[in-house]
Amino acid sequence: MGMLDGKVALVTGGANGIGRAVVESYLDEGARVAVLDRDADGLARLEAGLGGDELLTVAGSVELLADNQRAVAATTERFGRLDVFVGNAGVGAGNLLLSEIPLERLESAVDEMFDINVKAYLLGARAALGPLLRSDGPAMVFSCSIASFRAVDDGVLYVSSKHADAGIVRGLAWELAPRIRVNGVAIGVARTRMEGLRSLGQQPIDAVLPGAEQVIPLGFVPEPRDYGAGFVYLASDRARVVTGECLWADSGFGIRGIGAPSGGSRLDVDRIGREG
Repeated sequence: MGMLDGKVALVTGGANGIGRAVVESYLDEGARVAVLDRDADGLARLEAGLGGDELLTVAGSVELLADNQRAVAATTERFGRLDVFVGNAGVGAGNLLLSEIPLERLESAVDEMFDINVKAYLLGARAALGPLLRSDGPAMVFSCSIASFRAVDDGVLYVSSKHADAGIVRGLAWELAPRIRVNGVAIGVARTRMEGLRSLGQQPIDAVLPGAEQVIPLGFVPEPRDYGAGFVYLASDRARVVTGECLWADSGFGIRGIGAPSGGSRLDVDRIGREG
């Protein structure tokens, strides 16, 4: 008997990386799962590898309300209900400092980061709200990060967006109690690739920086699948007394800190001075 037997979940950004690991874990635990993702090729690979009556894929953009609504409608039409919404889709900024982003692209970079990492969580939650309220044991689970609580080397655009995600967890947990539980998973590092900002012409980059094993307290780089259990637990009825929390799954980074404390040493004072 699986922890999610009988439940139906919708996972955004579930075609690759952490999202795909969540989809796999939910299916293993007995859930039926729908996936919303803009990566059509990734969805095709997902269907080829995991396809069956328990899986539904929907191509669309998480930052558009209409696409979130379409994914929710497709989920309920196919499976008859929705019990769990997982907001997971996200992008990074290639570890860029604010000062390294060209001024002429700064506004579009900020907009894209917050559209996908923050606005999309709110749109997805709102689109899923109606069906979740009709569920017997509804839950929302969001992909947060150690960057939701700490300043890390990922750059201020990413860090500020993930801090906002922790606020979404807390705010929605308060708004939706006692009807819907809302939690997050504060992910550390994983052996996967992070989508970059299209507005900056960035390609996906490895989420694990060189030498990570030497600074991770537990001494190994986790695989995406290592995070699946946290998402399963928070979606399950075993977490019925848990809401408004972020489950720390950071390999111990929270007890040691992360990154160089002297990030300002990278600043190009002459260039920034010329820009005004």
